[in-house]
Amino acid sequence: MLPKKWVSACGEFLYRQLPKKQDSLFFLLARVWYTILGDKLNARKMRILGIARPYSMVGRNGLVVTYDLAESLEQKQIQGAFVECGVARGGCSAIMALINAHHKSDRITWLFDSFEGLPKPTAEDEFNPAEFTPPGDRHSSDVQEGCCLGTYEEVSALMFSKLKFATDRVRLVRGWFQSTLHREKNNIGKIAFLRIDGDWYESTKCCLENLYDALAPDGYVYIDDYNSCIGCKKAADEFMQKRGIQAKLISDRRGGAYFLKSS
Repeated sequence: MLPKKWVSACGEFLYRQLPKKQDSLFFLLARVWYTILGDKLNARKMRILGIARPYSMVGRNGLVVTYDLAESLEQKQIQGAFVECGVARGGCSAIMALINAHHKSDRITWLFDSFEGLPKPTAEDEFNPAEFTPPGDRHSSDVQEGCCLGTYEEVSALMFSKLKFATDRVRLVRGWFQSTLHREKNNIGKIAFLRIDGDWYESTKCCLENLYDALAPDGYVYIDDYNSCIGCKKAADEFMQKRGIQAKLISDRRGGAYFLKSS
């Protein structure tokens, strides 16, 4: 039998590093192809996705959807900040900020994270056969406390050293959502794009309760774990039912879903 650390290393390569390398190659080749065709819009899209992929855990579809939603908000000139709650290593946040920079937008990209990995799950995140409704089947036994870690130092290096964003255009806020969102929501102001990637019930609930009311009409909420984590789905469903939100949730075909706030 292989040593446990070898098995872990193999798993990390097969499920994290190999897909990143494959996607990065895909984005590079696609960028070259679109450049040859003279398709500047898609060439730019592939360039930005290629930059972000090594720093993201969401995979190709998650990156593409994040790009498309952010780009559509710029095209429609929907006012408000871009906010990501749960940034890991910063890939999706980088996409948002790069799109803002391309359009010379004056909006701010806000990044909220503990930078300590996931918090401890609660009973709402535990598997309950009586409440189980596919596809939201990932629960607290599958994802452990401290998982999905991205450090403040590496995200800061990506945003400010590698991508050269000004500190007044990209804001990193360190701390648990329960401590930071209520404190900062007035500083954020209006929101155009709220991307929630907290996995657990309490994290998702906290994000929606603190920030949804600031979402602009025709703005987007993208819940990264809606179709994959039991607690996340429960928190979102409860919030939408309580608020009478009738918006259609659209799957991103990889475990997440998003909806448009009606105008």
